[in-house]
Amino acid sequence: MRVGIVGLGGTGSVVLEQLAHLGVNRFLLVDPDVVDRTNLNRLIGASESDVDKPKVEVAATHAKQINPRTQVETRLGSVLLASVAEELVDTDFVFCCTDSQGSRAVLNQFAYQYLVPVIDMGVAIVAANGNISHIAGRTQMLSPGLGCLVCGDLLNPEAVRVDLLTEFERAADPYIVGVHEPAPAVISLNATIASMAVTMFLSAAVGVPSHARLINYNGITGITRAAVISQHPTCIACSLRGALARANEWPLPARLS
Repeated sequence: MRVGIVGLGGTGSVVLEQLAHLGVNRFLLVDPDVVDRTNLNRLIGASESDVDKPKVEVAATHAKQINPRTQVETRLGSVLLASVAEELVDTDFVFCCTDSQGSRAVLNQFAYQYLVPVIDMGVAIVAANGNISHIAGRTQMLSPGLGCLVCGDLLNPEAVRVDLLTEFERAADPYIVGVHEPAPAVISLNATIASMAVTMFLSAAVGVPSHARLINYNGITGITRAAVISQHPTCIACSLRGALARANEWPLPARLS
């Protein structure tokens, strides 16, 4: 199998390491960013000497250290660009490991439009005045027959709109206030959700008996719950009236440049 991983940060680097140990040896890695010193507390395979190197290159090196026969293609680019997203068509499975609503919207529709299963995941830590009030995680497979992120009302339309703006459009938009603040992240929580996602992949790919396709995790209570999202019959992303199996007949919700 050829597996795509979009986002090689806190969750993506864990997913890559686990898949490499499990025997996956063909990857397409996509990420536009370089390693920052603040990433080192949660970026698997990165060290001080990797600061300012592209995350995809650091990840590729780590995968080949695990298995020298691993074939890795890298794209130093954003899946928000249609040309980058469409390169994932030649993969068998994709992991969405970004924290961007826009990239989630692109990959959500991509899964149904091109019939390439995607597993989306995320971790959220809510803190105020030095106290943590919520720790939540989610991993969800996006594939025909399963409800998508749109059906589950899991995408913020305004955040998606802002993510899909060009830099010129963003600078000219009067409705964008303030700057994006990075969310808190802890390597153990990232690894918990990434492990759930990899096990979900193993269930779909090789029959490991784990039936959940949507898992919610409460890090404070320690409870995980399987859930199901019902498909909306007219959903723009996953229904027969929408993008399902349209392939190149429909454009992805991504920027052209």
